[in-house]
Amino acid sequence: MSNGMDVILFDTETTGLIKPKSNDINAQPYITEIYCLKIRQQNNECIKIDEFEHLFKVPVKLSADISRITGLTDEDLMYQPKFKNCFEDLAKFFNGTERMVAHNLPFDRSMLANELVRIDKVINFPWPRQHVCTVEKSMKYEQRRLNLKRLHEELFGTGFDDAHRAKNDVEALYRCYKEMVRKGDIL
Repeated sequence: MSNGMDVILFDTETTGLIKPKSNDINAQPYITEIYCLKIRQQNNECIKIDEFEHLFKVPVKLSADISRITGLTDEDLMYQPKFKNCFEDLAKFFNGTERMVAHNLPFDRSMLANELVRIDKVINFPWPRQHVCTVEKSMKYEQRRLNLKRLHEELFGTGFDDAHRAKNDVEALYRCYKEMVRKGDIL
């Protein structure tokens, strides 16, 4: 890794949780917000390069629970673009990256895949070859799944504000990822 590699750390906020028993793509939740941070990782150094941030108009109303958790409302999303209108910019942002990272990566990757299936672009997306889930990588700390706030506390002795907004979560994820790389928990 002498020249380093480009890595994307990302998070999605959604209209709900994935429904494992439903084959109907339209019954699955929608992404309301995405934030991606591109970094260059070289040896134990991680440097921010670029970011991609979007809110999306969705075809369903947000539940009171989702609005309470994320702080997003239907009004916040009303005049935002649909996911399909941002596909090209998102694909360009991901193009050439070698690794994708999320806290609970299977969920966020599945949410992104669901949106890509809806617009018939899942095979046209430049998926990074390497996948890192910080939930899985942090199991060694307490031998259980840690939410992002708890992982941040484990690594830095303090939580962080405004969890469950994509940018805030990715900023915390970036700090955790950098520290886990520094400690050798992520190579």
